[in-house]
Amino acid sequence: MSQSEPTGFSKSLRDVRAGRLTWLWLLVGFVLLPFTIVQTMIPLAAWLAPIFLLRFARTARRASVALTMIFLAEAIGNWIALRGGGDVGNIYMAVFGLILFSPFRGLVSTLPYAADRLLGSRLDEKTRALVFPLAYVTVDWLMTLLPVVNSTASFVYSQYDSLALMQIVSITGMWGITFLIGWGASTVNALWERGFDCRPVRGVVIPFVAVLIAVVLFGSIRLNFAAPSSPTVMAATVTIDHAVYQRAISPPFNWATFYRSTDDERGAVRPQLKATVDQMLERSESALRAGAKIVGWQEASAQVLEEDRQQTLDRASDLARRYDAYMQVEVSVFTRASTHHYYRNQSILIDNTGQILATYEKTYPVIPGEAYVSIPGPGKLPVANTPYGRMGTAICNDFHFPALARQAGRNDVDIMMAPYNDSIPFGQQDAVVAIFRAIENGYSMVKATGNGPSMITDYQGRILGRQNYGDGGGVMLATVPTHGVVTIYSRIGDLFAYFCVAGSIFLAIWAFVRKHPEVAPIQ
Repeated sequence: MSQSEPTGFSKSLRDVRAGRLTWLWLLVGFVLLPFTIVQTMIPLAAWLAPIFLLRFARTARRASVALTMIFLAEAIGNWIALRGGGDVGNIYMAVFGLILFSPFRGLVSTLPYAADRLLGSRLDEKTRALVFPLAYVTVDWLMTLLPVVNSTASFVYSQYDSLALMQIVSITGMWGITFLIGWGASTVNALWERGFDCRPVRGVVIPFVAVLIAVVLFGSIRLNFAAPSSPTVMAATVTIDHAVYQRAISPPFNWATFYRSTDDERGAVRPQLKATVDQMLERSESALRAGAKIVGWQEASAQVLEEDRQQTLDRASDLARRYDAYMQVEVSVFTRASTHHYYRNQSILIDNTGQILATYEKTYPVIPGEAYVSIPGPGKLPVANTPYGRMGTAICNDFHFPALARQAGRNDVDIMMAPYNDSIPFGQQDAVVAIFRAIENGYSMVKATGNGPSMITDYQGRILGRQNYGDGGGVMLATVPTHGVVTIYSRIGDLFAYFCVAGSIFLAIWAFVRKHPEVAPIQ
């Protein structure tokens, strides 16, 4: 008997023909998929789902059948995960997901399985183990370049509960975790094909295990020996009462026609819009009286007519000057226009003398709803020097685009003001996305959030303060480090992703030009 031939339990596992259980692996992978993205995220599900789907892709008799079924599983799984799009749009989000988002995500998510199935038989075992993770990263990275899709549905965000693992994104960006999950799937499948006998595939298993241990060890060392040690400053998040916000956007206000509103129509809604400004200023003053030196407002909190915008900013500037504090105010400005693009979503930084340091307009309005009425900004993140470090800001959906957020890292931002207004029930994932961007770019974060958790974190992802929407009178205070750190990722950008894309292309070419190796048959 050969030394590498499995015996005992390993032999019994190998003797169970994969074809008898192939469809079970598809079912298990499909059941796990909705728990890997967007909401109800279970960290382990993101590691297990690709293992079973890859097993199905490798063992199904016909590649066309295998890949079609994986496409359907991915599309339906994405649609289930996208369920329930908020107060205004459960049906709206369901239709959007069914028609556009889910089929597209299903198609691109099938590509790594197609690469493994079509190229794997042409490569040796060690090389094949890299096909799936390289393709996994390539697809995940390409999605972030598309405004409609971006990084929202990346399974990487499911790993939010492991700070040690998350620290690798300070070097590789989120793609390092993508690669590890994909590599784990191909490694387990290599073991599976050998009846879980490690000896024949030690050249596949040992590198993966060694790298995974190194990544977790790096994260643990970074957390314990490079924790923030700079002076701190008291910061506050301020959110608006839901009822006040709802009254502001209720009749006689009409989003669909307000771009051509008359003076009388604008006068009719002015009192209910002004109520949002009044409450945000009142709550900000409460935070300032409690000792806050930095105050951040949630997205879409102060609703103002264009002609009332300056008065609103004057009131906020006066507050900042009186309390010797820095404020980030968020205003929804309703202009007059000839088309539906009449709404400006602005985050404005004000210093302790009442001067406006920067005005930022949201670069990526959410498609399709917000983008229908919003005027997008030019895509340049501001940075302002303060006694509490360099301060920057971006708005909500902007943080789903790693390349945009990386501007803050390149500009050495220390504290990022992150106004959000979440779509129910996606608040948990939005919070995780923001934390990933903070770790990647080495800044601490003040995230004031409507319809979701407000959070203050340091640049390693530790939560220093958290408050659910509607609690605490809309005010939360916590201390935040005044200095961030320079991360490798903020300097090299998506270099790791570029290597993975290049690796995918190289293996695709190599598989067809080299002499085919003798590959052990799948049992």
